[in-house]
Amino acid sequence: MKRLLLITAVCLFNFYAQAQNQRIKVLTYNIHHGENMKQEVDLKGIANVILATNPDLVALQEVDSVVPRSKSADQLKELASITGMYTYFVKALDIEGGGYGTGILSRFPIKNSITIPLPTNKDSEPRAAGIVTIQLPGDSDIHFVTTHFDASRKGAERIEQANTLARYFETARTPVILCGDLNAAPNTKEIKVLKQVFTDATHQSGPTFPSDTPKTKLDYILLAPKGKWNASGAKVIEETVASDHRPVICELELVR
Repeated sequence: MKRLLLITAVCLFNFYAQAQNQRIKVLTYNIHHGENMKQEVDLKGIANVILATNPDLVALQEVDSVVPRSKSADQLKELASITGMYTYFVKALDIEGGGYGTGILSRFPIKNSITIPLPTNKDSEPRAAGIVTIQLPGDSDIHFVTTHFDASRKGAERIEQANTLARYFETARTPVILCGDLNAAPNTKEIKVLKQVFTDATHQSGPTFPSDTPKTKLDYILLAPKGKWNASGAKVIEETVASDHRPVICELELVR
């Protein structure tokens, strides 16, 4: 009887601990519309990275939807078919009769979704942030965000884009994971703006671009509110061919 009670107590403790702190694995990846470093469109190479790392949530940038340059494939739909994940496509602009932007893959059903246009001038490529609400096992809701900031040398538009997202999430009560290619090094003003609200889970993970000989960190996993997340195992994956960026992965624990 004492043994049975002990086993029951251990099981209840494990269940309670899992309910208190939920763990997920997050991947962010600029996939260069599926074009690899050999200048070949090979979406299977991107899918292989996702399958090998087995993430729960994936933020993708430079995603084509039915664009001739990438064989008119609905890239997010094809990746979902291979990985068995839910999707949300974030169209930033029309191109060649199709769409181009960012995307989300999720192992968990997506409850709500929204696309927020980010500020750009009339001569710049349109940019957007895609935000989904996901309910994790254990009933906690989180916001998961994918975005791709302006790529010009001047940082003025990126600063505006960072300010837009910082203001949007500065009073958020729901925990947030913001991922993407921010086209900015860690010491830039735009990243400092985001760090007023977010914590950089990848602050020690190293450079991500270009993928063959990375020199600059452009890809981030950011967390809010501060103190709501524990991050571990953040690293840049040594994938040198599938895209011109290297993917970044991190394990996160939501503290309740």
